[in-house]
Amino acid sequence: MKVVLLLFPFFLYALELAPLLTKPKSYVRDFYLTEFMRESNDSVLSFKAYTAMYKQKMKHLKILSKFPEFKPLYQCVNPSVRDIKNIDISCVLNNGLWLKSMAKLSKSDLEYLYKNLPNGKEKETVYAFLHNDYSKIFKDRDLGYYFILNYPDKKIDQIINDFSIFEDKYFKLFIKSAVLNDLPLIRFSLSKLNYKKYNDQIKWWLFLNEMKFKNYKKAQKILESVKNKKEKEYFWLWQLTNKDKYLDKLLNNPRVNFYTLYAHEEKNIPFDIRSQIVFNSIKTPKYDQTNPWDVLKFWDEFKKREDLFTFAKELDSEKSVALKALVLDKANRFKVNYFITPKMYNDSNISFKAFVYAIARQESRFIPASVSRSYALGVMQMMPFLVRHMKGNVFNQFDYNENVKLSVKHQKWLFSKLKDPLMVAYAYNGGIGFVNRKVLPYFKYTGKFEPFLSMELVKYDESREYGKKVIANYIIYSHIFGDKNITLHKFLKK
Repeated sequence: MKVVLLLFPFFLYALELAPLLTKPKSYVRDFYLTEFMRESNDSVLSFKAYTAMYKQKMKHLKILSKFPEFKPLYQCVNPSVRDIKNIDISCVLNNGLWLKSMAKLSKSDLEYLYKNLPNGKEKETVYAFLHNDYSKIFKDRDLGYYFILNYPDKKIDQIINDFSIFEDKYFKLFIKSAVLNDLPLIRFSLSKLNYKKYNDQIKWWLFLNEMKFKNYKKAQKILESVKNKKEKEYFWLWQLTNKDKYLDKLLNNPRVNFYTLYAHEEKNIPFDIRSQIVFNSIKTPKYDQTNPWDVLKFWDEFKKREDLFTFAKELDSEKSVALKALVLDKANRFKVNYFITPKMYNDSNISFKAFVYAIARQESRFIPASVSRSYALGVMQMMPFLVRHMKGNVFNQFDYNENVKLSVKHQKWLFSKLKDPLMVAYAYNGGIGFVNRKVLPYFKYTGKFEPFLSMELVKYDESREYGKKVIANYIIYSHIFGDKNITLHKFLKK
């Protein structure tokens, strides 16, 4: 244990609560508090760590449940179908069951719930599963949202003649769920709506609904009616009409993203891309990007500073190159594209090296001491459970070498299963199970508007955008590292 403390000083904070509580409330501190709770055998100190959290989560109560006095609390917040008759009915009412779990309950369990639950959407839901009768779902707003957002199963698909009770600020979620989960009768009903009266976000999903029905003319009209068009709207209008006025909107955008990169390739127009930005004029930079507490201080100052070019000079060191890139990005009002190449990984396989850098840029913008709200760690944002599974040390993930080494091992495993860089990108973000179940069965590389349409219909919001960003990064880094032959056009023509 002494050796571990010597090698990994942050481990000290994970084992000693008092010094950690002096640190600023943040996801960084929550990460260390979580590790403290995992290691501690003291229920009082563990609960103290729990109450000190910046953002308490289900995982923290699960850790606390190792102590007998806290187990009932966790069971109430996370009711299991196995314990349905052994917990207070208020736990089911207040915290709910996943509808997919409820759908698997036995008849006797459903009867028990129906008997004991007060009137409301939960009781109506139990009735639907008990009698296999879903006729009331879209006659009640709360019940309808409950099902469409949490149980988008084909059983609930039906014609809806009146959407008025759902047309509130959550209506976009309703439409998105119906489109992404392919509920054809509800989608047919949505197609009859007067799209002109809705906001831009709703129009986007109504557009995709028409694209899935291959009603391309109507899809075009919906996009044309969008008031505040962005890159994706201009891209799709270009694809649908082949008009230069929409292509020009993409060509005039100096910022690299999936849509603008494809357009710039079409006309062979380069972007302003900078990969070398450090001259090491500062021996001791203001902030050390390998120290998570320093990175927190950096973000705090970054929000307040107005003289950004001066701030960038204060960070002109290899030890703070990622921080400098972020400052320069904002200082240049995002008109210059910074694709830095810190010395974190080398490989004779340019394609794989480019992919590693593409992931790192998207995950953390190369900040080695990054901690996400889900406690993903380091430049490659490795999840603690995965680090442990790969025999790594979670407290050593703010070092480029350790973090990248584990990530590369994981990426190579994903490539061995999926082959395709785009699918690997989705899997790196959402997991290989998500890709196998929710992406591959529905993804098309051939056909009109493919693979673009498939990319817009990936079910998880974060993974959907993540894949586009990583692939754009991958093309840019391939060029930076010497492979000028790969383009987005070539990559997408499978």
